[in-house]
Amino acid sequence: MRDFIINYSNYSFIFMKTIVLYVYFLLSVFFVFFSCKEDKMNVIKLNIGTNNYSELILKIQVFGNNAMSPPNFIYFNGIRKGDFWTFCYPDSLYDKSLIFIIKGTTHTDTLSRYIGFEYICNKDTFNTNLLTFANEDNVVINATYLRTDTFPNTPEFDNNYNMVLKTVLKDFYLLTSFHDEELLSSIEVTKTGFYQYDLDSSKYNVVLDEYQDLVKKYPDSHYLIQVLNSNVLYFKSKNDIQKVFDYFSQDTKNSFFGKRMNQYLTDNHFNNSTLKAWDTGKSETIVIDATKYNLIIFSSSWCGPCIKEIPRLKEIYDDLSYKLDMTYVSIDYPVTVDEWRKLMRKENIPWRSVLAEEDIDYIIEKYYVFGIPYCLFVHPGGFMEEIEVRNKTELDYLYKTVQLEK
Repeated sequence: MRDFIINYSNYSFIFMKTIVLYVYFLLSVFFVFFSCKEDKMNVIKLNIGTNNYSELILKIQVFGNNAMSPPNFIYFNGIRKGDFWTFCYPDSLYDKSLIFIIKGTTHTDTLSRYIGFEYICNKDTFNTNLLTFANEDNVVINATYLRTDTFPNTPEFDNNYNMVLKTVLKDFYLLTSFHDEELLSSIEVTKTGFYQYDLDSSKYNVVLDEYQDLVKKYPDSHYLIQVLNSNVLYFKSKNDIQKVFDYFSQDTKNSFFGKRMNQYLTDNHFNNSTLKAWDTGKSETIVIDATKYNLIIFSSSWCGPCIKEIPRLKEIYDDLSYKLDMTYVSIDYPVTVDEWRKLMRKENIPWRSVLAEEDIDYIIEKYYVFGIPYCLFVHPGGFMEEIEVRNKTELDYLYKTVQLEK
């Protein structure tokens, strides 16, 4: 009898365990089904023929807290079936995505491997591994292997965002069959080379026209609007940026990056902020006297070009301080604020300096600090405009404007 009871208990336990697991399975299916409906997945199917990759990873860089945040990458493992690699990622990431990178695993800290695409259009050849795909749930790309390019001693960020030198391998594939204009726009933009030229370059107007023509061709391009948003410092004026922006479709202008770009182009009034003085810790507004001209310089202790700019700023101060108030806004985080204080003392800086410190993200977004050094020329009454004091033409404009003030 005892044996029977034990056996019966075992069977009861197994039966109950089966029921529990079955219910758990149904709940899991229910959860996954409704979760997928909540957050739609985009799918990229990549057919690159026979290959020897043991693993491919899709890296999506998304917009961070501000334009100067460390790169923010989100990783998605590829699934291989035959010659196809499939990558799935949440549609919700797309609006703030910057670039898509397909990376192979190398299992060594000194080597990186990427997949890039080559495309031929009107006898021009384009290639890159910095991509964007269409915002769709079924993107199919077919390509054939061309070659592998090797780039020794290439600087890259490690997992801790430290810069290291690596040997980079780029496997390029020729696009053969695809229906993705978003991908093409991210490849064709490499032709303009817009970010390779100085503002004073004789080729500036040529590449500006090329960029406008590319936006005319791809007015819905997510990649082109985010590139425009990220590289405003490569334009001579907001008017030049506006020329490009005008050719985007209304849907693109209403996107995340489109709205940011529109706000940047239309906002020309300086709204004051209160920050702490670098030496006393006392709260002060950035602009003390709104009836005077003000030069607001965004800088930091770790920025080489910012430090190199100090002699020129001292010249401006010596020449114009009787009519022009100058103020440093340090965007040093708390860990480097002491270095900023040391710099102020070492260089014997005569103009005011305030610390963004705990409010860096807010300050960067509020004043469109896309890079440093960065200067705002604020007129009496609050009208503001960007000014590059390292550019002779703009520096002459600053002097003439201030000196004409009665």
